[in-house]
Amino acid sequence: MAKPCNTQRAAKAAGISVMTLHRWIVAKRLKAPRLRIRNGRAVRLWSTADLNRLSRLKQEIYCKGRGRKKGYESKQCGTRWCL
Repeated sequence: MAKPCNTQRAAKAAGISVMTLHRWIVAKRLKAPRLRIRNGRAVRLWSTADLNRLSRLKQEIYCKGRGRKKGYESKQCGTRWCL
């Protein structure tokens, strides 16, 4: 078994920001590991199984070919670009 990593490294391994990971935990999209005390601080230690669940969730949310939403496409007005 690989050495468990903290939340920052878990987010980096999944390719998302730490704030995104925290939002997913608060929104109950992802069950986070229990808090543990390390050097007087509460940290979450992510195992390999936890990282695999995180990667699968990211693939579900950020699917390929999703593109931008329709309301954000630019239109050209003469020589200037308008939204």
